[in-house]
Parts: sequence; structure tokens; C-alpha cells
Amino acid sequence: MKYLAALLIAIALPLSAQEFIASNGPLTDDDFYNTVACGARPGGECQAPYVRWVPQNGEAITVAFQPVPATYPARLERALSFSLDRAIQQLNNTTGTIQLRRTYKSASADISIYLQDIVAGDDITGIGVHELEGVPIGAAIVQVWWNNGLEITEAVIVFASDIPLDEADSIMLEELTQGLGLLTDIRNPFYNDRSIFSEDSNSVRKLGPQDRMAIARHYSNSN
Repeated sequence: MKYLAALLIAIALPLSAQEFIASNGPLTDDDFYNTVACGARPGGECQAPYVRWVPQNGEAITVAFQPVPATYPARLERALSFSLDRAIQQLNNTTGTIQLRRTYKSASADISIYLQDIVAGDDITGIGVHELEGVPIGAAIVQVWWNNGLEITEAVIVFASDIPLDEADSIMLEELTQGLGLLTDIRNPFYNDRSIFSEDSNSVRKLGPQDRMAIARHYSNSN
């Protein structure tokens, strides 16, 4: 069962995200990319803008855990910490034009990760992010902000405390990938064991061929 949800918020104008697009069978690279990058149905029009990070002077996008509540499960906290390192390594080997870097200076991170001692279905509270206050969580949720040039300026990821340990790698990798601007999942049985964007599976721990294609294409400045 898929627990993830993505929430899109623009700086100037809030937009509601379509969490997934349903399809059947293998998608062409064009359809796969447009589904995850702009919420398009196969062969259809984009339902959201293309948004991406544009680092200044080649600087890395920084990622950090915010202070973790003492009540958050210690084993899951450790698992997610290791999962973050593995996810960054995979993404850095894929994007080419951008790099992610973990930092321990939480106040200045571009992508902030919050671990909340709540379970799926509970409301997010008390993290200081107005747009997420009172929003129900699944296993995790990601929100991005962008400017008028469609450049992402900030991202926040929140994780619940009841994530199965064996799904930590998959969920972290998907959330961090979505934090790069690829915000729509795919509901399609063909991709359940092939793509990190599968809506109905948390079993994929490594980026699939079309996942890597979509990330590389998103950061090739081709749109």
C-alpha cells in the first residue's frame, strides 16, 4: 500500500497537486517524464508547471534533518539517516547538472527533513510550516516552493513514525526525488517493481531506468 502524498505550493499562488496519474502498461519516455514532472496523462497536457532547482554558481543543494523529537523511534531515525545518504548518492550519480549535499546546519538547508512522532492519518503540527499545519500525513509528505521563474527555492519533507524499517530506503528516495520537482506518482501495475514513482508500492530501493531518465531530463534544461 502506498502511503505517500505530495503537496504543491507556489510562492505566489497555491496549487493543488494531483497525487498520481493512472495508466496501464509500459509508458514511453515522453509520457513517463511528463507524468512525473508536470502531472500529464499519457499523451495529454501538463496539469502543473515544470519546476526545478537552479543552484547559483554550481553550489550543491543542501539537505538536513531538523532537530528530532526525543520520542521519535530511534531505530527508524537511524534507518532514515542511512537512507538519506544512500538516496543522495543515487541522485548525485543521475542528475549530472546538480548535486545534493547533506549538511548538519539545519537552519540553512535548502531541503529540510522533519521526523514527527505521529502515525499515518494524523495531522502534522508544530513544525513551523504554516502550509502543512493540520495536513494529514501518510508515511511522508513533501512540499516545495518556487519563484516566478519556476525555480524551486525551498522544500520540506515530513516523515511519520510508523514507517516499516524495510521501506525506509524506498520512501526516502522517492521523497527526495520529488523534492527535486518530480512531484507526481504513477498508478500502474507495470511500475510496481520498476519505479520509485509507483503509487502502490514501496518496494523499489534503487532508481529504475526511466526514473534515471526523468531526473536527467528534468535537469538537462530541455523544457
